[in-house]
Amino acid sequence: MKPRLIVTSNDAALQAAAGSLGITRLLSYQVVEELQRGTLKLVLEDFEEEPWPVNVVHREGKFGSSKVRAFIDCVVDRLRAHPHLQA
Repeated sequence: MKPRLIVTSNDAALQAAAGSLGITRLLSYQVVEELQRGTLKLVLEDFEEEPWPVNVVHREGKFGSSKVRAFIDCVVDRLRAHPHLQA
């Protein structure tokens, strides 16, 4: 298979696919708005992988940073609240 278009970013791939220039493989949260608008449609749904878990991992020594802890708490809260990342 020889592609007619090669891009170097997810945004470019999304714009190309939404502009009817071909198909692309992106993550669900990256395409949810276009799917809802109908500018994209899913193909090969029967071959999708199961959702992968998201983990936030960091090394915390005995002098853990409160700023790092606050950042991690914020990230976890936002990921859990994101409507398009729910399993």
